Amino acid sequence: MDEIKKEEKQEKVDEPKFSKVQAKDLKKETDMNNIENKKEKKKHKEKIVSEEKSTKKVGYFVSGIILLLVVLAIITALLLLPTTPEKTVQGMLNSLKNADFGSVNKYVNYEEIIDKSKMLQNTEMDEETQSLFFNRLSWKILNISKEETTASVEVEITNKDFEQIISNYTKEALKIAFNGGSFSKEEQNNKLKQQLKSEDIGTKTVTVTIQLVKQNREWKIQSNEDLINALLPGLQEAINSLKLIING
Repeated sequence: MDEIKKEEKQEKVDEPKFSKVQAKDLKKETDMNNIENKKEKKKHKEKIVSEEKSTKKVGYFVSGIILLLVVLAIITALLLLPTTPEKTVQGMLNSLKNADFGSVNKYVNYEEIIDKSKMLQNTEMDEETQSLFFNRLSWKILNISKEETTASVEVEITNKDFEQIISNYTKEALKIAFNGGSFSKEEQNNKLKQQLKSEDIGTKTVTVTIQLVKQNREWKIQSNEDLINALLPGLQEAINSLKLIING
């Protein structure tokens, strides 16, 4: 009996110890589960945030494309709008000043301007020389008159004094000729370029009324002697003086 009592007592003593171990293990397992749950929650939250960021990026990208399309549509609409007489004249003068002779042809025939000027027809002018014709060009629009298909723009144009340029150039040419030298096309170009670059060359201002006609929704400048004389002021006077000398 005593032995049975001892065993029961021993079991009672051991039973609390076993329960504590079990509770400890259970707590540990619970803690681990909580940690795993926290990790899962964190991952889930991070996934949601990532998805939200991706959605926002897609939204920004789509908005950017829409904005770009709107801007392009506006630009296209502006480009398709009919030009105005003032813009056409401004475009031609700006193109001449910047030596963008290809763009000049959008407003007026550049070759026609050069041909009608009859300027030193035997002189081969390179691009640099041609650019010097208008690099000091300036202007002021005074008045605009417009009908349905015709328009006139009064402009005050200032450029180099070509009467002085041609006069100086002619003197150089005659000097070479009297000294028995040859005046090659390259030398002609160089002498002309020298005069066009000279800071001693003054300017002339001419007021001209530029005539325009509307063709296919665009205004085109009509080239004439008055326009050429305004763009190259004094040139005609110089040519007339040379004719008088040549004809005696």
